[in-house]
Amino acid sequence: MGSLQGDIETSLSELRRLTDTDFAALAWSGDNDRAIRWKYASGNRNDRYKRIGLQVGKGVAGKVMRSGRPMVVESFSPQKGDDPREYPILLAENLKSIISVPVIIENRIRGVLLVGCRHPRTFTAELVELVSSVAEQLGTMCQQRGGSQHESVRPFTIHRDMGGNKSM
Repeated sequence: MGSLQGDIETSLSELRRLTDTDFAALAWSGDNDRAIRWKYASGNRNDRYKRIGLQVGKGVAGKVMRSGRPMVVESFSPQKGDDPREYPILLAENLKSIISVPVIIENRIRGVLLVGCRHPRTFTAELVELVSSVAEQLGTMCQQRGGSQHESVRPFTIHRDMGGNKSM
């Protein structure tokens, strides 16, 4: 057991392994500035994700926070004339396919969990459900911590049999 950041990053690494994805990250909404920021990541190629700040409704995280529903993109390819502010995390990490789900604490959307691949990929409904379940566990972990960086909490353990399904 360690810091909240270390425990979340360990959990994100485990999620990447279980979902066979290249990248996993957790964005969080601030109480005061209402900006959504990617706070924790695993599999990142650089630290540009830390500089991304979004408003509700903007970018992947903002759209998931506004809708309260998962977002699945299986083949992302920016088009000429597209506004890059609509998908900065995809560009920063060169992601081509993602699952992004809300993190809900006390009936309020507080964050967004994203997993992604650097190649196009089809995701099953079961995999979207798994990522949603992990988002719930991460929300509980963050709620238990109450924002303190000094208390310990165990990283989550996924107790789901993935059945060795390679098509996820």
